[in-house]
Amino acid sequence: MSDVATLVRRYVDRYNSNDVEGMLDCCSEDVVFETITNPGGSIKLNGKDEMREVIEATTRAFRERRHEVVNILVDGVKAAAETVFSGVAAAELGNHVRQGEHVSIRGATLFETRGDKLSRICDYS
Repeated sequence: MSDVATLVRRYVDRYNSNDVEGMLDCCSEDVVFETITNPGGSIKLNGKDEMREVIEATTRAFRERRHEVVNILVDGVKAAAETVFSGVAAAELGNHVRQGEHVSIRGATLFETRGDKLSRICDYS
């Protein structure tokens, strides 16, 4: 497995363990994190501090959550991963998601690295 694929899997493993600091340790200080949702809008975060806030909010929003990498393709310092997110809402989340409801979302995530850190993460769902 390539270094990029190993880094992506480490990041996802930390996500699944609710290890916020471990996730951020995989990222550069100036990491760009984007979520593009259709329909629903998008967010773009710049840097670890902004990313930390959203990650912590997500850990509170779901009482159970798991992100699975189904497939991963690596090209140099970039990777594309087919993913499945599943979780159980801890509170009402909008978009008709009620507390206790199971959520499952197929998507794709693009990763870019600089050195041994993730410098860009872009989720599509």
